[in-house]
Amino acid sequence: MERREITIERNVIENAIMAAKDFIKGHRRLVLYSLLGVLLAAVLGIAGSIFYEHRAASEMAKYERIMERHRAQVQSGSATPANTFVLIEELKTLVDSSYWGFVHDNGNYIIANLYFGAKSYNEAKVHYLKYAEQNPRSEFAVMSLQKAAVSTEHMGYYEDALKVYQEMERKFGDGSYADQISYDIARMYQKKGDIYKAKEYFHKVISSHPRSVFSARARHRLFLLAYQEKKAQQRI
Repeated sequence: MERREITIERNVIENAIMAAKDFIKGHRRLVLYSLLGVLLAAVLGIAGSIFYEHRAASEMAKYERIMERHRAQVQSGSATPANTFVLIEELKTLVDSSYWGFVHDNGNYIIANLYFGAKSYNEAKVHYLKYAEQNPRSEFAVMSLQKAAVSTEHMGYYEDALKVYQEMERKFGDGSYADQISYDIARMYQKKGDIYKAKEYFHKVISSHPRSVFSARARHRLFLLAYQEKKAQQRI
């Protein structure tokens, strides 16, 4: 009587399961170490998340206490520059010791605003620029650069302010702040006495952003420049 061999056909899933089973049998120690490694990574991930949340919450609580003292001083009228600088130093210490979270990400911007409010414009500029450098993609980056430029203007350094505005033009010249950036560049050229470049940028605001509020301001500035030039010619 003829003997026939019977072959059992398995699908792809069954073949994969059998292959995995054979692999585990042949590499028990490797599989065990791999599972322990995965378990350890999961434990470390959970522990890290808990530590992150705890530290971020602790830093936020300290930040709120500092800012609450500042608000109380403002309301009571005792927010003198000296008192503000004490709070700023506490906030700087907190920010410098942080590595993540709200305090770390926004600390320099808040410090800069406090310095600006105390009319300490050089320190404000430093921290505005530091924030913009550390957070180039933040929605506050352009505002931080703008305030750095304004701080520089307050100190009378128009050339340095112009450089900050020009940096804004390079980085954000195609964005929603383009009209204001061009207008501020024109203002700086005017303050520096470069009337030709001032007119160029005022006209740029008018032609590129005709409905902007800065377009109306640019027209007014051009009108005054034309009037001043006419008066100067009449004196000659």
